[in-house]
Amino acid sequence: MQTIEDANVAIGDEKSCGTKRTLVLGLGNILLKDEGVGVHVAQKLQQMALPYNVEVIDGGTASLDILLTKRSIEKLVVIDALRAGKEAGTIYKARLKLDEFDKLEQIFSNETRISLHQMSIIDALTAVRRTGYAPKEVVIIGVEPEVVEWGLELTDKVKQKVSEIIDTVLKEIEDAVHRK
Repeated sequence: MQTIEDANVAIGDEKSCGTKRTLVLGLGNILLKDEGVGVHVAQKLQQMALPYNVEVIDGGTASLDILLTKRSIEKLVVIDALRAGKEAGTIYKARLKLDEFDKLEQIFSNETRISLHQMSIIDALTAVRRTGYAPKEVVIIGVEPEVVEWGLELTDKVKQKVSEIIDTVLKEIEDAVHRK
């Protein structure tokens, strides 16, 4: 797995009520083949037995709306297609914290943006941070798409990486559980 930057970047102050939770947010447009990888992974994770404090959401392209309705999120794990010029199926991971929030904008710059929802996640995190309810930690798991065009199925190269992506997410969940 390639790391875009394992720059411990945290987003937000801890002003929450109740139990700290991990939110796994799968983003993408399933009508555009590999662009929907985050949604496909989220749907598989929703079928698994996960700790009680982990919520998995198939966010489609609506990241802003989802993040503005969530409170008490300590860790946010985002799964999305990310075009960065490597071989199709390459998995990228970035860990983000508040003092290096600008790293998120670099990761989702115009050169790597492949859909509009990626810009909205920056907007959503900025808005949530202003409310004081932003997660302390954000982990972006990006997957290099092979094909972004009409079609419901992932390409073989990306489909072969789904179990590795799920393992990466499960390790992030495990890290959050054991740090409590």
